Amino acid sequence: MTDSWTFDDNVARDFDAHARAHIPHYEEVVAKSVALISSLFPDLHSTRIIDIGSATGYTLEKLRACGYQNVYGVDSSADMLHHSRVTENLIHATELPTEHGPFHAVIANWTLHFVEAREKYLGTIRDSLAPQGILVLSEKMLASELVHEHYHLFKKEQGVPSEIIELKARALEGVLTPKPLEWYLTTLQNLNFRDIEIIDASWNFKTLLCRT
Repeated sequence: MTDSWTFDDNVARDFDAHARAHIPHYEEVVAKSVALISSLFPDLHSTRIIDIGSATGYTLEKLRACGYQNVYGVDSSADMLHHSRVTENLIHATELPTEHGPFHAVIANWTLHFVEAREKYLGTIRDSLAPQGILVLSEKMLASELVHEHYHLFKKEQGVPSEIIELKARALEGVLTPKPLEWYLTTLQNLNFRDIEIIDASWNFKTLLCRT
């Protein structure tokens, strides 16, 4: 593992297994994201959806399996996109590709905590959402040392060795910067998102549903 964490080819080759071992409720949150979109936006042809940090296409694959046609994936890692199982409508970019909007649904699961200008990015998402659109946002958030310790226990229960947990924690320093839940609630409200709800939580990870 390098000194600083990057989503390189080594990570991309086995990303889904890596995500399941390091992200609590990984599959459950993706399933909830897809279920919410399916219930709110039944039109499979006109609904426009974008997955920010689409990685190797797990969420995109689930959306395509539901029949959605206008599904986009954006990721800042070319290696991730290279290994994506869904190959249509992939965009390599660090910014939100607003030219493909307005979007009915934006998914940003486990990605914006890597973005330094997070409030600006959230503002761009808000401006790119159609009326009555939704944002599903999952983040690793600041938590107590006790909660953080139990998060590491979760990883160990998934078979991740202690030395790998420690190496990744050091590699993520200065790369992934968690913020408290209160920051997200205040920021999203200030950006005129409404009906903000927590729809999933495990240890220091939380998923928010936000509406325009």
